[in-house]
Amino acid sequence: MVDEFSKFERQIQTAITWVRTHQERFWSVTGTAVIVIVLFIFALHRHQEENAQAWTQLGVVQGQLIQGKYDDAKKSVDQWEQRFKSSSASGYERFLKADLLYKTSDYAQAAQVYGSLSESAPNQEMKPLALSAQESAEEMAGHLPQALAAAEALIDKYPDHFLTARAYMAKARIAEMQGNIPMAISTYDRFLMLYPQHPSAAIAKARRQAIGGSAAPVANTAPIH
Repeated sequence: MVDEFSKFERQIQTAITWVRTHQERFWSVTGTAVIVIVLFIFALHRHQEENAQAWTQLGVVQGQLIQGKYDDAKKSVDQWEQRFKSSSASGYERFLKADLLYKTSDYAQAAQVYGSLSESAPNQEMKPLALSAQESAEEMAGHLPQALAAAEALIDKYPDHFLTARAYMAKARIAEMQGNIPMAISTYDRFLMLYPQHPSAAIAKARRQAIGGSAAPVANTAPIH
């Protein structure tokens, strides 16, 4: 693809040089529209090529994060931003950058990036993921009010998302840490009512009993005969 792009670029440059040296002939035959179309096609081709390379390089960054090569990932992110910051992959790059900050224990900065993405991510699917990640980062940074706000925002905005159950558990846990036992109890009760078969249900029951007596009754999900 790179060879084809170089060949295409050389052809365009040759055409432009010819137009410059034969301006009168060119304009009398073709008019303005043709050169505009040619340059547009060239710009579009180059934009598509840049986007493809941008996504490929982000795959490299993701691989480095998975392997724990954080220094290499940091260098790759810096190089990526210098070249591809305006590409269609910019939102995903910001998410990976926040992941890198989180994995290197820079929780406060990670929370800021996640928080920005939760509001302005280029696609709707990324926003609840960013909001959940923001809650984790804020909690790890010791910012309990901000973590609680992120968990509540996820519950309110995305009640049917697969991460909402996790947000309920985070809300209850943070309420406990803040000493807000009534909020913790009501949140555990709500969680157990909505997600009786969730893997964290046993934990929720145990915490509910530890801080406020018996857990709320769990709906019988067995089939009726």
